[in-house]
Amino acid sequence: MIMPFAVTSLAQRMGLLTAITILPVCVLAATVEKTPAPTGPLDCLVIKHASIKGNPVKDPVYGLANIGHQIVPGARNVLSVRAWNDGDSWDTAQLWKITLEIAPIPNSLVEGKVAHIQVLRSYFTYGGLAWLSGGLYYRGENTIHQIELRKTKTGFALMIAGPIDATDGIGREHLRTVGTWQCDVVQRSLSQLNLWEGKIGTTLNSFHPAKTLRPIETF
Repeated sequence: MIMPFAVTSLAQRMGLLTAITILPVCVLAATVEKTPAPTGPLDCLVIKHASIKGNPVKDPVYGLANIGHQIVPGARNVLSVRAWNDGDSWDTAQLWKITLEIAPIPNSLVEGKVAHIQVLRSYFTYGGLAWLSGGLYYRGENTIHQIELRKTKTGFALMIAGPIDATDGIGREHLRTVGTWQCDVVQRSLSQLNLWEGKIGTTLNSFHPAKTLRPIETF
């Protein structure tokens, strides 16, 4: 008889997912956990004449968690999409970061019309704030290939359709974020960005917004 056994994933250990995945012992293929896109408000910025920082270097504390989320001067448009959940306490807070370098937005786009824009480079990070320094986060690189931009009276509305695939910081477990991300896009200049939004540098402030429900503790 084949007996099932419970596998506790990285996401479950971080408290990001609560379900236990049951796998039969005969299954050899890697299991892909699924989690929904954040339901709270998104911060969505477009930075013109910009690029995603190249030549990534692994941070001694946060590893690869902030790779691809730092924005520098360049010749393209970069989208900075961020989501945050305060959780029940500082050590259950969760974060999502998406940074996209995109193809040119058509100048001919008129109000109410939608353009499908090619994504040239994409980076995704998802994890629990208290666990990042231990490598307990998921990241995806170039797993988002296209976005939708709808012209509005004040600018653009963005939609990113999942799934977004990611691998944990150790490279052993896989996560798929399903659902859609939708927000109104606000234009910012490079000089206006903070660390959370894409300013150069990697510290704890790179992984949470400037204003949170409760103070962020250092650890």
